[in-house]
Amino acid sequence: MRKFDTGSERGQKATFILQIKFRQNASWQGTVQWVEKKQELNFRSALELIKIIDSACEEGYQTEVLGLDDKIG
Repeated sequence: MRKFDTGSERGQKATFILQIKFRQNASWQGTVQWVEKKQELNFRSALELIKIIDSACEEGYQTEVLGLDDKIG
């Protein structure tokens, strides 16, 4: 499974930008960008997307869900 490179920082906020490019086989395909780390990964399913984001949470990062009208930073 692909994971973000989390480094050694812990307790920091993690902001992700999702781009859903396709919806096939009852799932999503697209990219997820980690804003603070300036990293981007492709995902092939909603489950893979959740696992990628969870890999950042496992390392002690705090995640927050923002809507389309919310500003980043």
